[in-house]
Amino acid sequence: MDNTHPTVKPAKGLLIFALSISLVSQTFSLSVLLSISLPLFMLFLWILLPANGLRVHWWLLPLLAGALVSSLYATHYAFTRLDGHVQGRDIDIVGKVASLPVITGMATRFDFAVSHSESGQYPGKVRLSWYEAPYLQAGQTWHITVRLRQPHGFSSPGAFDYEAWLLRQGIQATGYVKSGALLNEQVTGVYRLQQVRAHLRQWLYSVVSDDNRGIFSALLLGDKTAINTQQWQMFNETGTTHLMVISGLHIGLMAWLGFSLATIVGRFGGIPLRTVPLPVVKVLTGLLFALFYALLAGFSVPVQRALVMTFAALLAPSVGIRASPLTLWLLALAAVLAIDPLAITSNGFWYSFIAVAALLFGMAGRRNRGSWWATVLKPQWLVFVLLTPLLLFNGQPVSPLSPLVNLLAIPLIGIAVVPLLLFSALVQYALPEVASFIIAGLDCLVTGFQSGLTWVSGLMVLIPPQQGLSWPDLFLAVAGMLLLIAPATLRLRWLAPVMLMPSFCSKPLVIPAGQAEVTVLDVGQGLSVLIRTHQHLMVYDTGDRFSEKMSAAESVILPALAKSGVTQIDRIMISHGDQDHSGGLPSLLSRYPDVPVVSGTRLPGLEKEWVKCQPGDHWIWDGVYFQVLAGGDYRRSNDSSCVLKVTAGTDSLLLPGDISGRVEKRLIEQGTELKASVLVAAHHGSRFSSSSEFLSIVQPGAIIFSSGFANRFGHPAPETVARVQNSGAETFNTAEDGSLSFTLGSGNIKVSAYRKTHSRYWWR
Repeated sequence: MDNTHPTVKPAKGLLIFALSISLVSQTFSLSVLLSISLPLFMLFLWILLPANGLRVHWWLLPLLAGALVSSLYATHYAFTRLDGHVQGRDIDIVGKVASLPVITGMATRFDFAVSHSESGQYPGKVRLSWYEAPYLQAGQTWHITVRLRQPHGFSSPGAFDYEAWLLRQGIQATGYVKSGALLNEQVTGVYRLQQVRAHLRQWLYSVVSDDNRGIFSALLLGDKTAINTQQWQMFNETGTTHLMVISGLHIGLMAWLGFSLATIVGRFGGIPLRTVPLPVVKVLTGLLFALFYALLAGFSVPVQRALVMTFAALLAPSVGIRASPLTLWLLALAAVLAIDPLAITSNGFWYSFIAVAALLFGMAGRRNRGSWWATVLKPQWLVFVLLTPLLLFNGQPVSPLSPLVNLLAIPLIGIAVVPLLLFSALVQYALPEVASFIIAGLDCLVTGFQSGLTWVSGLMVLIPPQQGLSWPDLFLAVAGMLLLIAPATLRLRWLAPVMLMPSFCSKPLVIPAGQAEVTVLDVGQGLSVLIRTHQHLMVYDTGDRFSEKMSAAESVILPALAKSGVTQIDRIMISHGDQDHSGGLPSLLSRYPDVPVVSGTRLPGLEKEWVKCQPGDHWIWDGVYFQVLAGGDYRRSNDSSCVLKVTAGTDSLLLPGDISGRVEKRLIEQGTELKASVLVAAHHGSRFSSSSEFLSIVQPGAIIFSSGFANRFGHPAPETVARVQNSGAETFNTAEDGSLSFTLGSGNIKVSAYRKTHSRYWWR
């Protein structure tokens, strides 16, 4: 046992604190965190009191502190989230536009800081969409009628955790505006900064070419909305995506720029060094440059994280904290998690800290005796080596040439483009001609940069994503990469290939012959089902297309396929042409262009050949029987849906698409064998489908509704839910349960709900 006042070992204490925050946030439910927050707080205070004479181990303090931070964060979330009674009904709120409005087609998206609501229950920040909105400007005060709902994202393997992201942004609800009235357009306080950002964006759009608008806006303002899909693909393939996301690299470069500028001015006598020591001036100047850039970039959560890291690195030595680079790294890590415990859900968090760790581990305390080019390339090599397993695990392809590309791209963007862009943004207020001249030069430079990346991307040999890796395989791969960059004197590099072997030799889960693994994906208001046999995969429907840049394929289907280790699709069946069933098809075909497509109706915009499904079509894959029961016989698109039955052993699945009661009745009259173990309810649970007679014939043990959370159609309809409950079947809903998985042919069907098996306290 230690003394009454334990001496906490800094590095170990910071590590335990960070681990405690991470594990508690990921492990415990909201009810548990709410129940332990007050006892933890009281226990923590009791231990700190000098009069209690309690002797504790030194590690207990950081352990309790981390758990306390996580529980308090969860408590704050619980008390500020949207009340379920407010959800789905019109309410009047008053507040200010709190972000730069983003116009997409006919809709405008913006954040709104609520100061008053009619219910009196909801002060906070919400994210809203306004169709055909009037002119909006950050800082304006509006009285608007809105319909809100609790944050909800896709709960599916590999899908982006939208709910965690919204929580980290401080957004407690999403919704849309029905009507509104401007109360005050005067911009005051912190919103003046948003007004400046809006002016700068408008200025950029007026002086920069269309192809470069998104890049300039991202680098200056942190606004990436104008970067198109082709540009993102180019950045991903060349390993330069990080340059478009303001993070530790950009903030660090700005701090270095201020640090260097103060050094030069000091050496030329421009600073009264007798009054203020030069090291202090350099640190403060670097911090001011970093802070200015962070504010201009919108002070988003990633920017705040980068700012904390920069402050920890520069400020700690200046205030007398003499610590090793590892301790400073852990200090920044602990500070970021203390401010934002859910930072662990962000890939950028891991990339930033692992990149810095690679540099510390690979370069600290080592004398470089190599050539100048080796000295320049080594930092890029170190970061590339250590980040590669994580990038592959998160579904990003990696090219071995990316360190060479970044060797040129980072100085070009970070040292040339960004400082000049900032300078021209300041100068344009007083000397617009000079600013326009600088921007014109930068425009040409960035155009050449994009042309170079496009050319290089055509030469890239990409290592495909490895999202099918297990967590143990990932940890072994990272450990192997650490050994690869470890000092040669340790003589452990020979172990690196051994530890990397599981990553390259891992195989996806093998489905036994005669069985089929089925996953009804959570794609919102739509449908998509993956059916995997021993050697084949079929996709039934592809969900919706939500915008020009986003569909269910990119958001859900492709990540789910990658997580399962699938590299090919054998057939895509689209029940019918409605967008909520076929919207993701173009994106899916862009990744798998040679897959045959079957559909019940014509598919708008599809250029490749497709086959119309016909009743009686059937095939066998690996002992699993597929049979089309209906399709293509009606004028109405819904009723022409391909009705598919999949049978494995004594188990079967029925997929009726969007058919109505009249098609159900016709199938019954024809004597079609409809009995199935699992039924995906037709038309998302519409009141015109899933009749009592149909349910009594199918006799399903489980019925799945594929519907969107709080959708505007009211699916599943209350009367349909009542009929299903009367049938005695177990019911599931992707809106509540997330993606649903089960196995046909095992003799004992158990439906697994993703929101339950991967539960997080911030999930609804």
